[in-house]
Amino acid sequence: MNVIDNQNSESFLIDESTLDSPLNRLVENLTEEFKNVQPEGFTGNGQVIVNLLTEYINNHNDWKEYVFYCPYSYSRNLIAKNDMFELMVICWRRGQPSPVHNHEDQRCWMGCVKGQLEETYYVFSDTKSTKGEGLLEQSYTHPIDNGSVGYITDEIAFHRMQSITDETISIHLYSKPITECNIYCPDKGTITRKKLGYFTQYKKKVLNLPTASCGSVQPLSSPIPQPINNTTSNNSTTVSECTNSNSTTTNLSSSSSSVSLI
Repeated sequence: MNVIDNQNSESFLIDESTLDSPLNRLVENLTEEFKNVQPEGFTGNGQVIVNLLTEYINNHNDWKEYVFYCPYSYSRNLIAKNDMFELMVICWRRGQPSPVHNHEDQRCWMGCVKGQLEETYYVFSDTKSTKGEGLLEQSYTHPIDNGSVGYITDEIAFHRMQSITDETISIHLYSKPITECNIYCPDKGTITRKKLGYFTQYKKKVLNLPTASCGSVQPLSSPIPQPINNTTSNNSTTVSECTNSNSTTTNLSSSSSSVSLI
């Protein structure tokens, strides 16, 4: 492994055998683009970033090296991270939706490379925006097709993502990296604070996880990453954060548990 240090940031870990790969070139191009301060105050031009992601997901497939499914929920598999952005592959199976969540005032791009995602926007019922309190309502639902790139911020909406095909794989870019976020229960009006984790980092399984960081279900033992050709586990299950006994009251303090959200 070759460690490339970035000043005052976490280091990228890059496989030496893929230093000139399309995925590594994408990481390098994103690194350069996020140095550009925009008039709005954030870094990285949104259209340039969409163009970089669109070109990559429609012409290259070395993202397959980062594909690991989890039998319990969707999985977050880290490709690269520094203080300006994080890039990951997320693997989904039908029936493994994300909870409704925010993005901590950061920007998020989602490029679908296999299957089809469905994104549902949520806003507060009383204000029809993400500024409010109480119950949430759906405001918009649309697909993110194979080869297309979606975009979300907290100004647009909170959202829930899910695969509407048997298996879906997507590449997610967050700027800046998000370490924790809010989970919303639309019908109860509750908010739970959760830390975020990864199923794999740089193609290696994360060890000593406090819970199944691939999703919101805590298994009896830590799950083992499954290669892309594995079939769905008979032990697969989905538990809504809304029905979790720990999420019945508003709790904005940081939770000690770790889940993978997007």
